[in-house]
This record gives sequence, structure tokens and C-alpha cells, in this order.
Amino acid sequence: MPSRLISLGNVLKIRFEYQGVLADIEDAILYLRNGVELTPDDDPHKPSRLSNTGNALKARFERFRNFADLNDAISSQRKAVELMPDSHPEKGSILNNLGTAVKARFELLGNVADIEEAILYLREAVKLTPDAHSSIPNCLFNLGNALLAQFSALRNVPDVEDAVLSLRMAVERTPDGHPALPSRLISLGSALQARFQCLKSFSDIEDAISNQRKAAELIPDNHGHIDKPSHLNHLGSALHIRFVRFGDRSDIEDAISSLRKAVGPTPNGHRDKPSLLNNLANALRRRYKLFENLADIEEAIASLRNAVALAPDGHSNIPQLFNNIAGALIDRFDKTSIQSDIEDAVSSLQEAVATLPDGPPRTRFDAAVSWAGILKKHFPSTSSLPAFRHAIDLLPQIAWVGLSIVDQHSLLADVGDLAREAVATAIQEKEYKRAVEWAEQGRSIVWQNLLGLRTPVDDLRREHPELADRFDSISDQLEVPLSQTDHLTQTPTMPLTDVAQKYSLLAIQRETIIDEIRSVPGFKTFMRAKTFAELAPAASEGAVVILNSHEARCDALVLKLDESKGGSISVINIPLKDFTSAVSAKLQHDLRSLLRLARVRARDTRKSERDYVERRKKTQLVDILRELWLNVTKPIIDNLAYQVTQNELPRIWWSATGSLSFLPIHAAGMYGMEGSESCVSDYVVSSYTPTLTAILDQTQRTTSTEFRILTVSQPATPYATPIPMTENEVELIKQYTKYINVVNLSSEHATVKSVLEGMKTSNWIHLACHGEQNIKEPMKSGFLLHDRILELSMIVHTTLPTTDFAFLSACQTAVGDEKIADESVHLAAGMLLAGCRGVIATMWSIEDEDAPTVTEEVYSRILKDGVPNRKAAARALQEGVARLKKSGASFLSWVPYIHIGR
Repeated sequence: MPSRLISLGNVLKIRFEYQGVLADIEDAILYLRNGVELTPDDDPHKPSRLSNTGNALKARFERFRNFADLNDAISSQRKAVELMPDSHPEKGSILNNLGTAVKARFELLGNVADIEEAILYLREAVKLTPDAHSSIPNCLFNLGNALLAQFSALRNVPDVEDAVLSLRMAVERTPDGHPALPSRLISLGSALQARFQCLKSFSDIEDAISNQRKAAELIPDNHGHIDKPSHLNHLGSALHIRFVRFGDRSDIEDAISSLRKAVGPTPNGHRDKPSLLNNLANALRRRYKLFENLADIEEAIASLRNAVALAPDGHSNIPQLFNNIAGALIDRFDKTSIQSDIEDAVSSLQEAVATLPDGPPRTRFDAAVSWAGILKKHFPSTSSLPAFRHAIDLLPQIAWVGLSIVDQHSLLADVGDLAREAVATAIQEKEYKRAVEWAEQGRSIVWQNLLGLRTPVDDLRREHPELADRFDSISDQLEVPLSQTDHLTQTPTMPLTDVAQKYSLLAIQRETIIDEIRSVPGFKTFMRAKTFAELAPAASEGAVVILNSHEARCDALVLKLDESKGGSISVINIPLKDFTSAVSAKLQHDLRSLLRLARVRARDTRKSERDYVERRKKTQLVDILRELWLNVTKPIIDNLAYQVTQNELPRIWWSATGSLSFLPIHAAGMYGMEGSESCVSDYVVSSYTPTLTAILDQTQRTTSTEFRILTVSQPATPYATPIPMTENEVELIKQYTKYINVVNLSSEHATVKSVLEGMKTSNWIHLACHGEQNIKEPMKSGFLLHDRILELSMIVHTTLPTTDFAFLSACQTAVGDEKIADESVHLAAGMLLAGCRGVIATMWSIEDEDAPTVTEEVYSRILKDGVPNRKAAARALQEGVARLKKSGASFLSWVPYIHIGR
């Protein structure tokens, strides 16, 4: 009896899929459920019957969008997987069914956890299904679609590469005439289309259109197949994309024609109708921008509004639909100047941001940025701060902690100067404390993600040890992939793709635990962005100056002790009225050109070229430093009433943004003017910091064991030019150590392994070697040791529990990636992240013979009387640089030395 019920239910389900009659799927589910109820759990047929029931429930959900059906389908599939042993030949098929059901829930709600889970099941399904099995094409097809969905959500390039591979294999294993071939061709075309948009390979878009045309042609127009509109939709979208890239008018006309044919026969209740309307509207908008036919934009707006009305509540595509409505309304406003259009656009963008709080972060971010832009342009009297607040809050979700560092940086590269614009706007509205908070949130986001994985949870552990242990365990596991240079590292026991899935799921679990911790009384703000009150102590030992550069305005936000308020920290704004972001960019360009001419790419022994360049280019460098003095640093020094004094100079920390972060603010001054020379170092002792958080901890580490200094010297690296004075540096340090233990790793003894191990057990570190800044892959920047490069990716993965100070006597250790200027992707910042409180570094290469002069001056002061004092490093460096200047050294020799941190 159960077998007959199951067979009848399966037949009715198949007929429903072809004809779409509601009674068929209703009866199918009834028969299938009755058959399952009559089958005991120990019956070997129970798992497959549960799975068939789940498939029928999913089919009904896909047509009528009843969320309860989808959840019931997932429950049935889960039980089927649990009951079926791994050795069963059909286990792969059951996992495939569960994976597709969970993927469907992701498509509805946009929860990343669902797509990650779905891909795990689908990969396992492919792994367990023999190559010759008839279901392997379907398993590959479903896996490819899930990978494509994940790529759309996270923009992780390996996902789309794997999607193309899986879908191509699915198509190749599907015989001509098979009813599933059109759908598989469509999905392969979609994956190729996505890869084209990412990697811009012409062959991808050509192959995408070819596959989609073939799919559409396989189903005759008079066939009445329910998938025909979907195939036409995909073809139209691919033609639209090719038009955008190559501009052939016939492509946009054909695209609109295909999309209209897709929309027309699709009933309003069909799950794909909102998506079809959206794609048609996008193509109409594109044609409107070319020919300005108002009928096109009118139809586009009507289509998008219809799409929103038809989309189920909570659907993950709703934010994008509202975003597109706003764009279409702005298009029409630009032509007609109808005020209601721009007002409605603002409302639509607000809906895009707020309607679905867990919706796609990038879509909501783009909407928030557009919202702010419209307000500033068309409604200047209305504050744009709420829009910027949403955008800033979404930045960490864009650079999601579950991705590798490289992928996080890639996603942040095209965010642009949003944070700097938000800060400039807050300053304009005199919201200075908020400006400080946003400046902190918008910089070094990836570093802050990593620091978040190392957050001490002592308070939590005292009250809720179990929660603290779970949080620490997941954070520790997550830290490894985040620190790697490449996407992820494949291990002998775990394939690359499984590693990626594992860490994405760990990131999701961590977010769940954080939410759980925040629900506990007293921990509401756990792991949230720091408030001004929490950031203010960074200025307790001296002023902290945030230099914000944006095309709208340039400003200094200064945190300083306010004696009139009992010594509390306040923030003031000093407008840099005579300085612009364009000037800042020009100064950076001029400096870069000068350094290129000087060939200061590595520490070396050549002086002739530098002397020649100094004679030729001294004026240019002096001009850069003079501009920085007159229009950046002097207004700040004057406002803070600093004076030239014989007493101990006050400390100041510079925290620069944008192109200013590549300029030597600490060396700004009027040089070459006898009797009227003046510079920053006459008034203050300068340090830099990438963020305020980096200098919040003001203590010096104490050690219960013997104080230890690690020195590393590489006088003759096998794959680089000799720098013999590195040995002199090490000997000079030993003169001041007295009873302090100094461990020296030199030449062949300085390998990556030995240096990393030495760093972990040392209090201070001195690296005298070549340094290398990798422009294309900044996480591969590093120190040239005997066997290979000690890369930045390795350093940030290393925790230095006892290290208090590092002296990086190498080239370009404090220069980051220009594409992500505010991310501080350089070696000095990596040392801070690893645990150092203070670092001496260089902005470009140094002279081999100059290094011992600075080294001796620094260590004679920070090891005065043999007592380590890391907090004296900034003053010691200033004295060392002054000594170098007095010796007649060129500007290129002394300007690059800087101190970072405490």
C-alpha cells in the first residue's frame, strides 16, 4: 500500500511540473505524506519516500511561495539524510535534494548561512555519486547553481570559477534531447555571464549568449513549456550585458524583445515574475539613456513598481528592486525636473536600506550612498547623516570576516572615499564626536576584523565562561584563513573548496554567538563599534590629529586634553581652508615620481645616484614639505598654541586618510630659508597611528621572565644586493644592552622559521635587512630573509604575546596600497596588529651607511642605563634623525624614518 501511494504521488508531481495544475501537486503531497506515515523508520525505503515528499513540497513552494511548504520540505529532507546510511548508493541523491531545498530558502531570505550549508550538502552529494550514475549531471547542476548564488552574494571569484566548472561538466554529461538540457545550458550561460562581468573575458559573454540562445531554441514558441519565459529572460539579460560592454544597438533591441516575451506569458503569481520585470526595466532604462524616449522610462518605472508589489514579503531581492526604482525615477527627473520623482527616489532608497535589515549588504550600502548623494545635491537643508550612518555600519558586512584578507581588500577597493565623505559631512554639521567615530569605523576595516578575533573576553568569562569559551574557540579557528595571502590554503586532508566552506560557516556561527552574547545583561555593546567616549583615551598622552581629506573639504579633528573640563578629552575641528584633496593627490604624485627617479626601492650602499637626484630634485621635495607645513601642520600647531621650547616637547599622533597617508607629515617645514627655517619637529614629537584603537593601550608590557631582544641582520641575502652595515647595527645595539639577553639571527641563521619563532618569545625586535613592498599583492610584502620572504600575511597571523617594540631598519615598511589607502596594508601596521605597541619604520628605502647612526641614537636612549623604555622611542628617533640631518645627510635619507604607535 505505501509503495502505491508513493508511486501515484510521484507521477502527479511530474504532471504538475509540466502542466502546473494545482490539484495535481495537492494530491501528490497528500499521497506522499500518507505513504511516509505508513512506512516505519527502520524500513529501508523510508529515506527515499521522505525525500520525495520534500521534493513535492518544494515544487509547491516554488509555484505558490508558501514559506511553510519550504520549511516542511527541508525538514523532510533532513530526516531522510539522517535515516539513510552513508554507504547507501542513493545517499548522494538525498543530499542533493536537501541542498537544493536549503538553497531555495537562501534565495528567499538571503541568509548567507543557508547558501553555505547548501553548498556543503551539494559538494558531498557530488562526492558520493559515481561518475557513471545517471544523477551526476543533476548533482553537478545544482552545485553549480548554488556556487553561482554564493558568488552573487559575496563576490568571491573562486565561487564563479567553480560554478562554471561544475555547470560545464553538467552540460557535457547531459545527452541531446534530454528535457533538462535547456535549464543546464541556461545556468552555464548565467555563470559565464557572471564571470565575464568579473574578469571581462570576451569569450565568456559570447559563450554565455550562445548557450542561452541554444536553450531558448530547444523549446518551440508554441510548446507552452513553463520554463520558456525563464530561458528568454536569461538570453535577454546576457544581450543587455554585451550591449553595455560593446555598444551594438541590435543587442539592446534584441534584449528588450526577449525580455518582453518572457514577461508577457508569465502569470503574476509566478515566483519569477518580479525578477523578469526587473530585468526588462533595467534594459528599458539603458535604452532610455541612449535615446531619451520617455515611453521607455515610464514603462521601466511601471515594471519595477509592479515587481515590488508582486515580490513576497521578506524576499532578498526587495532592496535591489527599491534601489532600481530610485534609479529610474532619477533618470526621469533629470529629463523632466518633476519634483515628486526625486522625492519618491529618496523614499525608495530609504526602503532599500531599511525594509530588509538582513538583506544583501552591498545592495543596501549602495542605496545608502545614493540616498546621501541625493540629499546633498537636491535637499541641502536636510541632514544626510542618517544615510551615511547606514553606509558606515554596513562596511564590515561588505568586508565580511568569513572571507580571506585578499578578498576583503578587493571588496573594499571600490567602496572609495565613502568614509571620508561621511566624516566631512559630520564635520560640516558640527557633529565632531560622530565624525571621530566614523573615521575610526571607516579605516583599517580588515585589520579591525582580525583584531576582533583576538578580543579579550575576561569580563564575559567571569560571568559566562561557556559563552566565552565558544567565542574564543571559533575566533581562533577563523583567524588562520583570514591571515593567508591567497584565497585559502589547501591542506592534504581537506580540498580548497571544503576549507572555504568551513571558514564561511565558522564566521556565521561566530555572528550567532555574538548576537547571543549581546542578549546577555551587561554585554549589549559586545564587539560593537567603539563610541567617542571609548576612543577618547587615545589622546591622554598627547594630541591625536585625524586628517580627513575629501573633495568637499579638508579638516583636522584634534582629540586633546581639556584642562578647563577637569582633564577630560575633547575634540575640536581645525578646517584646513587652504588645502584640498586635489592638492594632496598632486603632492603624493610628485613624491612618488621623485622616489622613482631616486630609485629608492631597497636599502643599499649606493649614494651617487641619490646625491645626483638630491641636487636635481631637492627643490621639489622642499616644495612638498613646505606645502604640508603652510597648509596642513602649521594651522594645527598654531591652533594648539605649541611653542618652540628648550623643555621636553609635547607628543602628537598623526592619523591621516587618503593620499595624505602617503605623505611625510612629520617632516613638514620651511627648509632652505636661512634665519626663518621652521618645521614640525621644532614644536612636537611626532608619531603616527592607523587608528585610535591601535594606541588605546598605553601600558608597557611587563615580563616575568628575562627581557629579550631579537636582532636579525642580513648583510648578504642570496637573492638581493649586499648591505654590510646591518652587522654594524647589531653590534651597536649590544653596546647598550648591558645585562639584557640579545639573540642575534644573522645570514643563513635568519630563516623565516627561526625568525618567526624568535619573534614570539622576544620583547623587542630589530630587523636589519631588505624590505619589499609588493604593489600588486600587498599581503605578499615582506622582509627578505636568507631562505625566502617573511610575508606580511605570515606576520599578521602571528601573535606576539610579549613583544612591546619593533625597529624595522628596512625599506618601505610603512607604505601601503594606494587602492586601499585607508586600510594601512604595510609591514609596520602588521607588526602593530601582531601585538607590538610601538614600531619604528620607514616610508621609503634608507641608506645602508645611515642606518647605524639612527640605530645608535635610538638605542642609547631607549636602553639608557640598560633599562628598556619603549615609550622613549619616538623622542629617541627624533634625536637620531636630527643627528643624521646635522651630518649633512640628504632629505631622502632622513625624512623616511617614522614612529608608529605608542
